[in-house]
Parts: sequence; C-alpha cells; structure tokens
Amino acid sequence: MESTDDELVRWYRGRMVTGPFPAFDGAGAAALERETGRPLPEPYLAFLRAAGGSGLDYAVHLSECEPEPLHAFDELYALGPDADGRYGFGTLLGEYRRCDAEPEFRGLLPIARSGGGDTLFLDLNPATYGRLCAAVSGVPWPGRLPHAVFTEVAPDFDGYLDALVLDPDTAELSWEDASALDPADPWRRVVEARLDRELPHWRAEPWAAGRAH
Repeated sequence: MESTDDELVRWYRGRMVTGPFPAFDGAGAAALERETGRPLPEPYLAFLRAAGGSGLDYAVHLSECEPEPLHAFDELYALGPDADGRYGFGTLLGEYRRCDAEPEFRGLLPIARSGGGDTLFLDLNPATYGRLCAAVSGVPWPGRLPHAVFTEVAPDFDGYLDALVLDPDTAELSWEDASALDPADPWRRVVEARLDRELPHWRAEPWAAGRAH
C-alpha cells in the first residue's frame, strides 16, 4: 500500500482508492462477523485494514451485461457506523441487514454500489465463500442492458482488484475536472500522477492535448 498527497488517495494492489480513510474499525469488523456468522474473507479484510476508503473509481468487464459490459462499483460501503453512530445506509452492516432480508440476496454482503444503484456483493455462503458477484439493473432503452443481471464477478477480492480497468470515459472526465484547477492543486497532482501511471500516453489523447498541463 502506498499513500500520497496527505491521504487524498492510497494505492493498493496497483489501484487508487480515494479517501477519507478512517482508522480500521476492529469493533465494527467483529460486529459484522457476529451478525453474518462468518469471518470476513482475508483478501477483503486486508484491503479494509490498509486502504478502506470511500471510492474505487474503476470499471470491471461483465460479459453477461452486453451491450454495456463495463460497470463501475465505485462507491465503497463503510466498515464502521455512520456520523450518527448508527449502522445505516452506506455502512456494511446496515446494507447487509437490508439485503439479508431478501431471499435472493441471503448470505451476501453488499460492499459497494454504482451511481445507478447496482450492487457489488461479497459472497459469505459456505459453498461459494469469498467470491464477488453483482446485481445490475436493466434499462429498456436501445443500446442499454435490457434486463436485470446477477452474475459472478471474480473468485475473490484480490481477483476483483486485478480485473479492474480505468474506463477511458472516466479518465477523460477526471482530467476535464482537474485541468481547471491550479497546477499546484493537490487533487490535480493526484489525477496527473494517476493518469501517468495507468495511461502512460494519455497526454497525446485528443481530450488531453487541448488542455493545459
């Protein structure tokens, strides 16, 4: 794990995680394991200890979701309670309680969501323990995924991280926002460093060439 720019981001297994980064909540992890009745898989637990931030701005390719195979579950759920001291929306335990009440999601721990409400799950069921799967909503429009899909994403959390890609649209939008900032701005430096690291030739792209950098 690497950190930079006063904890705006951390790097974990080559992926950039955005903050804030609260201290690892051991009590929260224990409460979650008591309620689920299963230990958290070690690859995911290691991630929470080292880089449990709020965002993971990447996409993963889901062949079952053609014609929209790239999906980003970029909003990470928090291990500990919310600002009010409750396990509500956006917390791992709160989301688990909500989903475990639905038979089709029993034994699945929601760990992240997309901006459109699609959900990434960590499977805690004994027969499929540790795998990641996703529930993706359908949209009845031309060129969109026409129906809901539930699919396996990766065999474990490390495999999920390794499968992530920086979507070209995400790269373009991130630079569009950052390029308007002062060159010394910490976030602009983070975005430039990320693009240099993950898209070495990004400065030659049409969307970058016309902007100051």
